[in-house]
Amino acid sequence: MKARRRSISGMCVISCIIALGCACLLIADAGPAVSQNTAVVNSIGKPMPPDAAPLEFQTYRFMRDEPTSLDVSVNLYVGQWNEFLFETLVAKDENGDLIPAAADRWEISPDGKTWTFYLRKTGRWSDGRPVTAHDFVYTFRRSLSYETANPYAAFYSDIVGAKTYSQTPKADPAMLGVRAVDDHTLTIDTTHPAPYLGLILSVPTSMPVPRWQVEKHGPRWTEEGNCVSNSSYRLTEWQHGSHMNFELNPYYDGPIKGYVEKIHRVFRHPSTANLLPYENDEVGFAEVQANELIRVRRDPELSSELISNPTDGTWYIFFGTREPPFDDARVRRAVARAIDREAICRVVLHGAAVPAYSMLPVTFEAHGDYRAYQEFDPGKARKLLAEAGYPGGRGFPTMEMWLRQPRPDIRMVAEVIQGMLREHLGIGITFRSADYPVFTNYMFNWNIKLGLVPFFGDYRDPKNMLDMIWRPGSRGRSRHDFENAEFDALLNAADQEIDPDERTEIVRRAERILVEEAGAAFVFHPMANHLFKPWLRGLKTNRFGGKTVIFTDLYIGEDFPEAR
Repeated sequence: MKARRRSISGMCVISCIIALGCACLLIADAGPAVSQNTAVVNSIGKPMPPDAAPLEFQTYRFMRDEPTSLDVSVNLYVGQWNEFLFETLVAKDENGDLIPAAADRWEISPDGKTWTFYLRKTGRWSDGRPVTAHDFVYTFRRSLSYETANPYAAFYSDIVGAKTYSQTPKADPAMLGVRAVDDHTLTIDTTHPAPYLGLILSVPTSMPVPRWQVEKHGPRWTEEGNCVSNSSYRLTEWQHGSHMNFELNPYYDGPIKGYVEKIHRVFRHPSTANLLPYENDEVGFAEVQANELIRVRRDPELSSELISNPTDGTWYIFFGTREPPFDDARVRRAVARAIDREAICRVVLHGAAVPAYSMLPVTFEAHGDYRAYQEFDPGKARKLLAEAGYPGGRGFPTMEMWLRQPRPDIRMVAEVIQGMLREHLGIGITFRSADYPVFTNYMFNWNIKLGLVPFFGDYRDPKNMLDMIWRPGSRGRSRHDFENAEFDALLNAADQEIDPDERTEIVRRAERILVEEAGAAFVFHPMANHLFKPWLRGLKTNRFGGKTVIFTDLYIGEDFPEAR
């Protein structure tokens, strides 16, 4: 997620929450006030803003389900919401542009195929060891190996040798185009010009791991007492079933230092989340779910603290397209045509989303208007289903729709879709809810025939939301099983195209195929609705007009109730 940056306006909501660490404050015991005229620095030497509360109040508290591991470089889903522990080669500013992180600077060769990164020579892990280019080589060799089975391996398929390496048992790691020139110089070679590579290298799955700890402790290297990190924070406590604690890392001397002294994560399942902690001043940030949005808008105080912006996200229904009944595009199209997205967004989500008819949201330059291919049309939906051999739904098997840790509003959306499919097509669906690891495992192994899931862009380039999600791949290593030769050929052509305008047109043609063939039934693009306490400081306005949360820029203001 990293000193990870995400714009709330058109950037990934989930990522935004990760970067913020859910931005929730742990109320500490009251202490002596600090004079406004007294220069204050935190424990790693970062000067505090003049309007900051005393250091004893600079502690965040956030609530989220307990992670399985913090090893996000091999599987992002097992350790989300803690990625601030590790620093990538490059990071992003409030506008999503690259800035130095573990690397001081970088260069791109004239042909666009070789990136050279120069690491900060004073970089240190939280145990005092130097951070080197060899650490990143080890990380990529480990995370992209066949044996690791990283679900995000496709992210890196543009790197020389990466695709073969990730799909070949016991492959020679030397085939991977990631090399250490010396201790502080790293080169990455790609098979074609990849202008988005820097953006990929800023996401959580590109975070380095300490080889000596991994080899010593195996899968338990991220447990309390074993976890060694290279960012502004380090893990100090992990009480399973209860909470985790993080503190500033005294060895960190990089450009992305945090203000807050401590972070406290209390384990709570997202499906049980509500606004009570926020309203009780226990936390400084809260995501507003659709079922609470009307109440928030009607409350004078809460409405004044509400920020709403579009996101780079899409909720969609995916299918197992290689087995009956969804191997027939007419069936998939019928499902897509039977969903009234306008009603879902207006009535169920109370305006907290806009209808989706394609994968790319309007925040992407390559977004196109494909409404005509999946627009709500129950008559056409029934005709398509009848042509596929299921008139009025007769003979159609009851299908199980998988849901991933559904919040109340998402469960409601699923139930409304269930009703629409029954009313307009005469087909029935049931539900199965699963947590992130289980759902992800089944999805990547193509063991789900029908599922409702979101995807939020990690970076604003079609490579992320089209190529990575929908390019044909293999079972266990690709999110979905949709396959279309023309679609694949267009994505390959986009990879080779240097002209940005021509590349955009190629991508639009590819997405039209995905939509027309109903590789998925796209449902809605969420709006980000968040509450921010006035005493939560450090939010930035980006060039898109929205608010950006940069974790290390956030701090507790002097008007925090307990500090007054």
